[in-house]
Amino acid sequence: MLFLNNKASARQMQMLLMLDIFGAGIVMLPRKAAQYAGNGAWLIVLVMGIAAALIAFLLGTAGKYYREGESFVDAAQRLLSKPVGAALGLLISLKLMFNCVLELSRFGGVVNEKLLRQTPFWVICAVMLAVSSYAASKGYETRARLAQVLFYIVFVPFIFVFVLAMRDVEFENLVPMMSISPGDILKGAAQMGSSLTGLELILLCQPYAAKRVALRSKLIHAVLFIGCVMVFTTIVTYARFGETITQLKYPVLDMMDTTDIPGAFIERQDALMMSFWILSNFAIVNGCMFFSSIVLKDVIKKGRHSIYIAASAVAVFAAVCLLNHEDIDRLIDMVYYTLGAGFLVIVPLIMIISGAARATRKAAMR
Repeated sequence: MLFLNNKASARQMQMLLMLDIFGAGIVMLPRKAAQYAGNGAWLIVLVMGIAAALIAFLLGTAGKYYREGESFVDAAQRLLSKPVGAALGLLISLKLMFNCVLELSRFGGVVNEKLLRQTPFWVICAVMLAVSSYAASKGYETRARLAQVLFYIVFVPFIFVFVLAMRDVEFENLVPMMSISPGDILKGAAQMGSSLTGLELILLCQPYAAKRVALRSKLIHAVLFIGCVMVFTTIVTYARFGETITQLKYPVLDMMDTTDIPGAFIERQDALMMSFWILSNFAIVNGCMFFSSIVLKDVIKKGRHSIYIAASAVAVFAAVCLLNHEDIDRLIDMVYYTLGAGFLVIVPLIMIISGAARATRKAAMR
């Protein structure tokens, strides 16, 4: 990576994207998939992963119509008109702040329940928000450097623990494998789309690439890797818990807590396992804080980035404190089906059509 230019290499952008998507919904993914499909849960996750790769292709193609140095807002204003571009900027910024609120609420609830039972919920959320906002204020280059470290700290132990867990699973729980119809698989995959929170950041991150050559294919590879991790996680978790998985609130964390590590000398293994997930949550909150504030700045076109981060952090924290935390799952799905689906499919598709039409007219005039 080039230093002090607020740019990132394609490999660093891959790592950031994988951390952003992984932290968003992995802890509840097997349970939600099992609620839709029983022992066919992994099939739903597999289809969801394939759909995510196709969406990444769509988002990456939209990014090809950005001019050098153009942000998402600048490109949208050029391709779709200034009012529409500004409106889309405000909406995606609002959507990312919603993501922060929901992820912080889920994070605070899990940590309060599993680790820090005597610590007030709002203190846990405030600390995570403050650390994430501070890192976001340092720019995209800082995010990229952090990703280089966090990627290995999060994924290597996670995959290692799940490989060890395979010693004590009953793969008979996965048969019969095709107990769910293809139509139900597609319906379940669509309903599980909220687990892909963070995928829309592809629309926003591409201007920060040091080299945009083959960037789209590399981001698709990152999404496919996360899809494989999610399928593997779902298979092993369901094979361990069977039908009782639907009664577990956080089956992935329960799996990590109860897996015996040979030669382990750490008394609180649950705390160690939780720390990996906490780091991945930091990545998604940090990413949403960075991009929500930078998009607001691009729309308003004045002021410093740090001011927008501070204002966004205050708004997010207020919403976290006021939110009814029993409705987290419902709210996450609601945001996905409205703003989320729009920025994953509709907006990039319109930008591609507009960009292609402009390129065709320009070629015809020559």
